[in-house]
Amino acid sequence: MVHSPDNREHTRFALRSQVKLTDAEGNVQEVYTRDLSHGGLFLIIKSGPLPEVDSTVEVQAMDIEDPIPQVAVVVRAEPGNGIAIRFV
Repeated sequence: MVHSPDNREHTRFALRSQVKLTDAEGNVQEVYTRDLSHGGLFLIIKSGPLPEVDSTVEVQAMDIEDPIPQVAVVVRAEPGNGIAIRFV
């Protein structure tokens, strides 16, 4: 497995896109992405509670027609910044 210089498996690309985030309890938020890789996303969440690390969430793009929800796991939470998620 080849890792990028910052020890990531997949290269990240800056991407600002609106998504709907649904946490394990069914709470829904509209948030924005900060970056994207083949393996996941970083979602900007500046305030409010963050989903717990290792919890399952669902994300759905809001700026495309007929988006397909994607299941992901929270791998990192940064209060005041957001969460990193890995697609499953």
